[in-house]
Amino acid sequence: MKKIITFLKKLLPKKAVKIDLQFPTDWESMSYANFKDVCIILSTPRGRKETLFLCLCKLTGLTPDNPGKYDPKSMTNKLAFRHNGKSYIIGASSIQAACSELSYILDSIGLPPCPFPHIHQKLYGVSFEKYYYADSLMLRAMAENNEGYYKEVAKSLTNGQKRKLLPWERKALVIWWNGLKHYMMQQYPHVLETGENISDRTQAELLQDLLSFMNDNKPQENEKILKTDVHSVMYSLNNIYNNAKQRQSAAHHQ
Repeated sequence: MKKIITFLKKLLPKKAVKIDLQFPTDWESMSYANFKDVCIILSTPRGRKETLFLCLCKLTGLTPDNPGKYDPKSMTNKLAFRHNGKSYIIGASSIQAACSELSYILDSIGLPPCPFPHIHQKLYGVSFEKYYYADSLMLRAMAENNEGYYKEVAKSLTNGQKRKLLPWERKALVIWWNGLKHYMMQQYPHVLETGENISDRTQAELLQDLLSFMNDNKPQENEKILKTDVHSVMYSLNNIYNNAKQRQSAAHHQ
């Protein structure tokens, strides 16, 4: 959702005019441009307060103004800004409250746009094979602290069109993929259960398990499954696992 904040533009000592500014209050309501701006800020290490303040300014179009232009007595607990060429004096508490609305940027997982514009944020239209390969690379990147794998993810998802990543794109890729995995876990809980990655088995071995659940003992079907849309495969797997668990539970209570 978008949050509208109302500030006051100081014109005369006893007169003020409202200014309404919008900014996204969760990852899902960010536009691609919003997400890029935020990730550019996040790609440089800063303190929490500075990060959120910079994000607020970027998302709303506010620019800090020179406080020296104003009477110091009138600026107690206030901050000076410019917006669309006009000057505004805003209470520090209002800015602090607005920044707190953006705390999800540092604290929460959500699903922003994909950093590669032609790819749907939920991977609609992407094959199961491509998703599984990208997920394997992302797991290796995090486990080995090797950012080189991120370039391979970008290359795979964009069919080789994207081979290098800017710092903001690396940051965006991690944030987006974490949000995507969280979404997939909610949609297909029986496939992507908590703790799925705590295993001594390789990703290749786990993939063979997944395929064996779907190929009806016909390994020649594996290629067709791999090329199928990831959500179609995950939906089927989720139903298969759920039905198997229900049968197991029923047998246990007999």
